Amino acid sequence: MADTEQTKEYAWQGRQFGQEIVTVAAGGLRKQGIIVEPAETSKFEVFADEGERLGGENTAPRPLTYFLLSVGFCALTQLHRYSDMLKVNLRDQKVTVRSGFRTDGSVLQGTIQAKTVDFEIEFEVESDDPPERVAACIRAAEAGCFVMQAVVQPTPVKRKVMLNGAELNIED
Repeated sequence: MADTEQTKEYAWQGRQFGQEIVTVAAGGLRKQGIIVEPAETSKFEVFADEGERLGGENTAPRPLTYFLLSVGFCALTQLHRYSDMLKVNLRDQKVTVRSGFRTDGSVLQGTIQAKTVDFEIEFEVESDDPPERVAACIRAAEAGCFVMQAVVQPTPVKRKVMLNGAELNIED
């Protein structure tokens, strides 16, 4: 993280930073992601689409694919960082993320409900270090992975909906 990055002030100490992205419809089920903060990553252009079965054109990965990739990428980042801090020599790191999703109910009846039905994360590493040191490193990577912790310890979501420039209350 750059030393010049602006961070919000909070009452507690620790590493804290923010990110902001904007997603826009790019025709049909294709979406474009615009990275606003941090500025050093704003040069990337990201797209998502759905497969033909859902009416998409299959021109980019599905949004849920990015969600699973973000868990794996974040876990690998933390594994790398914490193995350096803990002086654990790891080779050939690999994280596999599997998940199942389901929707029940009816959109027309207002009862639609999506949920994640299972979530599995598998770490594979090679190391000559003692297994207990490798295990401590993996535990630290899991605990330090923001995306994994968003699944394990969900955070309340604040919502705001704008309709024609005015805020819309969508609560029943």
